[in-house]
Amino acid sequence: MIKIVKLITGEELIADVTVNGNIMTLSKPCALQMVPSRKDPDQPMMGMFPYAAYTEDHCIDVDIDKIVWDANPIKELYNQYNSAFGSGIQLAGL
Repeated sequence: MIKIVKLITGEELIADVTVNGNIMTLSKPCALQMVPSRKDPDQPMMGMFPYAAYTEDHCIDVDIDKIVWDANPIKELYNQYNSAFGSGIQLAGL
């Protein structure tokens, strides 16, 4: 399941998440960061940057006690992540 996760370090990640006991596995994690828009500097955009991209299987395990919160991403962010890093499946509009 694609989730946004905030770590106790303050980093916000989006990843395909599975939980097994006290471990949350983040597959193909990306850091989320506000970046300036080229079109309108007053309207920042959300940027996604591969996180721990140097790992062999593109997965990291995080202890649950290192997670501040997790949430489902909005449809646009879900689609952006899935298009670039996931299965490519897009959520349809409502």
